[in-house]
Formats: sequence, C-alpha cells, structure tokens
Amino acid sequence: MTGQVFINEIVKASFNLRQPRSKRPTNIYLIVRINQKQAKLSTGVKVYPDQWNIKKQEAYISCRLTESDNINNTICNKKLLELKSQFEEFKRYLCDNPSKLENCWELLRKYIYKDSDMRKTKKINAIHWLRDAIANDKTIKTSGEHKGASTMETYLIVLKDFNNFLLEKGREVIGFEDINLALIKEYETYLFNKKVKGERTTATSTVGNKCVQLISIIKRAEPYNLIDIHEAKLDKYTKPKSRQGDENEISLSEEDINKIHSLKLSGKEEVVRDVFILQCWTGQRFSDMLSLNKGIVKDTDNGQILEIVQTKRTHRVAIPLFPVALEILKKYNFNLPEISKNTMLRYLKIIGFKAGLTEDHIVTEDRGGKVTNSIKQRWELIGTHTARRSYISNMLKRGYDSHLLMKITGHTTEEAFKRYVKVRSEDVASLILKTEAGRVKDKLPQESSQENNVPMNSNQTLKVIKEGIEEGLKPLKKELSDIKEVMQYITINKRSIRPVNARRLIAMVVSLEKDNTPSQTIINMLEASGIIGSVSVTMTGAQYFPMQNMNEQVLKELKSLAVEEKDLNNK
Repeated sequence: MTGQVFINEIVKASFNLRQPRSKRPTNIYLIVRINQKQAKLSTGVKVYPDQWNIKKQEAYISCRLTESDNINNTICNKKLLELKSQFEEFKRYLCDNPSKLENCWELLRKYIYKDSDMRKTKKINAIHWLRDAIANDKTIKTSGEHKGASTMETYLIVLKDFNNFLLEKGREVIGFEDINLALIKEYETYLFNKKVKGERTTATSTVGNKCVQLISIIKRAEPYNLIDIHEAKLDKYTKPKSRQGDENEISLSEEDINKIHSLKLSGKEEVVRDVFILQCWTGQRFSDMLSLNKGIVKDTDNGQILEIVQTKRTHRVAIPLFPVALEILKKYNFNLPEISKNTMLRYLKIIGFKAGLTEDHIVTEDRGGKVTNSIKQRWELIGTHTARRSYISNMLKRGYDSHLLMKITGHTTEEAFKRYVKVRSEDVASLILKTEAGRVKDKLPQESSQENNVPMNSNQTLKVIKEGIEEGLKPLKKELSDIKEVMQYITINKRSIRPVNARRLIAMVVSLEKDNTPSQTIINMLEASGIIGSVSVTMTGAQYFPMQNMNEQVLKELKSLAVEEKDLNNK
C-alpha cells in the first residue's frame, strides 16, 4: 500500500443496542466501520436500554439501581472494556502492518474472539452443543406428574427433526457459522413438503411453529459468542401465515355436555368422561386436573370454591364449584385417578360418538401451501382442550365478563384468552334478543305478602306444583322430559323450596324450556335466583319445604300430565 494511511480515521468502532427502545434487556453489538464498510459483532452481554450511557458507551453503575442491576452492569462493562482493549490491539497491528488493511475482517474477528471457542480450528457440532445446552438447563420443565409432553421433550423433538433434515441433505455436521436465514428457509420448504400421517403434508401452522422454536433454541448459543442472530439474519424470519383460521376447533354447548354426562359408562370410559366433564365445569387445562387433588376447598355464603396452583405458569386460581363439578369431585373423594392424555383422547372420541355428537363440521386445512376442505363429525374433533374452550364459551354466553373468567382459567393476556372463545354469532344474536325482550323473572307471577305467611303442607305444595304445570302446559305442546329432569335434580340433591315459589319454579322451567335452555342451566338459574336452596339452610317459620320426600309423588303427577298432553296432541 502506497501513500498515507490514517488508521484512526478509517478504522472506528462503537457499541450499539440491538433494541434501544425495549423495556427488557437487549443485546449490545460492537459496530466496526472500516473503509465505509461495516460489521456487527456480538459482545455476548445485555443491558436495560434505560441503564445505558450512550455518551460514555457503558452501563450505569448507580446507588439508585438495585444490587442485581449493578452486578449485571458491572459484568457488562468488564466485557466491553475487554473488547475495547482487543480492538485497540487490532488497530495497533494495522498501524504496524497497513498492508493488511485490505483483508482485515477475518483478522478483526481473530482479535475480538481470540479467547472464544467459537473461532477454534475444530468446528463445533451445533446440534450436539444445543442438545447438551437444553439437557443441562435446569430452568426448562421436564416431564412431571401429568404425563404430558414437557418443554424439554418438545425442544429435543424440534432439534431431532432439524437434524433429520440435515442428514437427508447430506450435512451430517454443521457449525454455528453455517446457520443463517437461508438455511432456515430451506428447512421451512422441507417441512412444507414432508409427508405426515399418510399422504398429508405438514400443516402450515406447524411449519411456522417448528421454525420459530428452532430459532429460539439456537439463540441459546448467542451469549457464548457462538452465533450472532442479527448477523445470521435469523431475527428477520417471519412465520408463514396459515389460511385455515381457528374454526376447526369446536366447543360444546351445555346441552352437549349434559348429553355426555348422562351416559351410563363404566371402567376407563367412565373415568375419562368424569374428568372431561369436570374440565368443562372448571375451565382448567388437562395438565392441571390432578392439581385439583391438592387444592383447598373454601366455603362462601353462596357455595364452595377450590383454590389450586396451576402447573404451567404456577398461577394460583380460585375455581367456583358448580354442582356438577362438586358432585364429580365428591364421587372420587377429591382424589381424581391419574390418566394419560393419550387415553383421554382415545376414549373421548368414542364417548362423543355415544353421546350422539354426529353433526357435520367443515374442517379447513392449509397443508403444503394448499387449502382443502373436508367434512368431519363433531365427535371426531373432541380433545382435552375442547373442555377448556367449552367452559370459556359457555360462561361468556351466560354473561360473565372475560376479565373475570381469566382469573379462573389463568390466562395472562386477552390475546391468549380469545383463542379459546368459540361463541357463535348466532348465540350472541340470540342472547341480545333475549336480553332486550326482558328478564325471565319479569314474566313470573309475583309473590304476595299474604302468601308468604301461609304455611303449606306437602299436599298443598303438590297441588300448587300441579296447577303451575297445568297452567304452563297450555302454550307448550311437548312432553315434560326437561321438567322431570329438573324436578329429579331438586329431589335427589336434597334441595328445598318455599311453597309460594312452587308456581314460580314451574313458570321459570316452562319459560326457559320453550327457549330450549339446557336442564343444567335451568337448575343453575333456579339456584341463583333463590327459588330453590339447600335443605340445611335454616329458615324461619318453616317456609322452606324439603322436596326429597316428594320425589315419587311429584314424578307420578308429572308423568300422568305428560301422557294426557301427548294423547291430546295425537287427537
């Protein structure tokens, strides 16, 4: 090289933050500029952007910061000081050897990373390194008591799939220097064309998720200066957008849930059904069902709640125990049997078929870049997550606010919560019309103060019930199966009723039944309105009458009325 060379003018460096506006710790890069060309080198350390001194090119050390922040920033500054020293060595070498300036980039890396394993002659096997890093990471969740796929197992499967791709391409060993966006895009294409489950190709959503998970795993090597995610352009990867949406996932109405609950089953089918129904009425993940065994039951003025700690993110939640949920928990003495997810999935579809969930459902799939539609029956689409979606959807249809429900389900963001909402537009429209038409209670006969003070015996109560039924049947031309079911619940579960409420009870049942309201919903509304209550509750003046002793007599009257109504319809 001839002529004057001013190294200090043409070789410059500074530290820049990867995400200067982030509220989380962000990577610090060493930006080197030589002859109008630029390179970004990872420093291997991070800093909170609001703790970064741009002018001094270092992290703040201050008594106003926490001890932890000061320790982290001290480590950061020590590393940056080392890199400054190494860069100055590099500049001095160029001053003494200006002829090396034309081929200085590889030389720069040798000076900056001279103490790093990354630049050793022997290539590091990236797959082996990442596998060991995952296996030795104690913060990653492993298989626990619920027999579901752990985070560690998921990570290892992702690496295995990527390694299989490399082997098929004849690349048995790759180093971190071989990993870049182009390789990830090549892997993406491979997944698109890969056949799974017969002749079907991989779903577009699965392809994107696998690639994102792989990049997340590779990022573990960045603090060790094995790879620079920004330089490899891995931070530029975007998932392919799936066109199938989320309409393939179903939820069950309360009527559907009641159909499953009413099935006479035994053995594993019975256990699977019970666990699933319990999920439908508690809104918990399958992985949290055994956590119910460790929960604490608390009594409130209006019923019982169950406090548990969820396993996924260790959230403490309080679950209101609906009668059905409490019934199932008591059935197993608050000690649910352990059952695997695979067993659940296998038996749930059988149970769904037995319950008559045979309605057709259009399934849209985006596989291999092609969108196809097929028709499946709803029982084929039932899974453990169906219960959680059903709980959320049914509670919303009952009018409960989403922010309140999130406290029970354990969701931390509305975005995550909304993925479970499966309320049909038709359901919303019906709910609005029903609300606008007025509350059911507004249509019910009103109690008089005189009636409230008149004691009634069982025969008088039965007479009032019969009169209420006869009055309610006039506009209703069908059998009394739903009314029977409600009455059976009241009597079997030892509920009580004020005699003056007998006509109101029938009026509400008849009114709701005309709207095709599921029986369990009717029961819940009766309890919520105070029309029926617990026998154990002490009432003054013997105004509440226990109904369990009237079961046979009441049902006999109901049956005879139903037969009479049916005969009239036939005529």
